[in-house]
Amino acid sequence: MIGMISDCETSKDGRVVDFGAVWADLKTGEILDEIGCLIYGQFDRTELFFNPRAKASDFWSKQNLRARRKDYQRRIEHGQRSIAAPALINTWIAKNLGKYPASFVTAYNSSFDFPKFDKTGINIGGFRRRFCLFRDKAKPFFANHAPFQEWARRTGALTAKGNVSYTADNVARFVLGDDLDPEPHTALEDARDYELPIAQYLFNKGAL
Repeated sequence: MIGMISDCETSKDGRVVDFGAVWADLKTGEILDEIGCLIYGQFDRTELFFNPRAKASDFWSKQNLRARRKDYQRRIEHGQRSIAAPALINTWIAKNLGKYPASFVTAYNSSFDFPKFDKTGINIGGFRRRFCLFRDKAKPFFANHAPFQEWARRTGALTAKGNVSYTADNVARFVLGDDLDPEPHTALEDARDYELPIAQYLFNKGAL
């Protein structure tokens, strides 16, 4: 089963600033291709998304914007990111769809990500199969998966109301181990290091 697992981080005006994706074969676990791009005309001109109500210590606070931008600058300097127009991403997608025409596309929260892709000019219209990794696959499976339920309550992976939490952070930590660092909230790393292992786990369990 081959497909594209994607993620994005956005600007204050709801466009993609950071796009990341991996093309992977879930049967073998092989990553066939990957991309991580900061969007030209967005990263260099617009403000990163932040939550004005977040505490200063929170990742999404206004006070953390400078540190987040510095982190992206380091990634550019270390060759972990390039700055590219959506047209380059679309060429990359089309190239891989040509190689793997039956591919699926997903994101952990596709109801958030996919409209942002469209607004930014990132074209996923060529995929015949698309689904939300969280809503359509992960939550229905793990809600009935006793080992995850026990783990979540034992480790405190709960919402503020005390319900089991199905964030990518929590599910990936269950899949990969308790020593997994929190998601960095950078698109390629979130897609490759957190969402892909979740997808592989679900595929191996016959749930994807």
